[in-house]
Amino acid sequence: MKNFFKDWNLRRFIYLFGGILFIFIAVNDRTWWFIPFAMYFIAMAIFKFGCASGNCETGIPTNNQK
Repeated sequence: MKNFFKDWNLRRFIYLFGGILFIFIAVNDRTWWFIPFAMYFIAMAIFKFGCASGNCETGIPTNNQK
């Protein structure tokens, strides 16, 4: 379990927290159609497929790169 959270960043924790929160809201309000959207956010956090597997991050250019 320690290795599972090793390469997590803030974005993945927000996706996981948001998905769990959406599930609680959907169950509380009985809006069952909302659960697939919540599961999508949870899957993005667990499987790291949000933002094309991290390819949307831009690195900070160094003086050698222009």
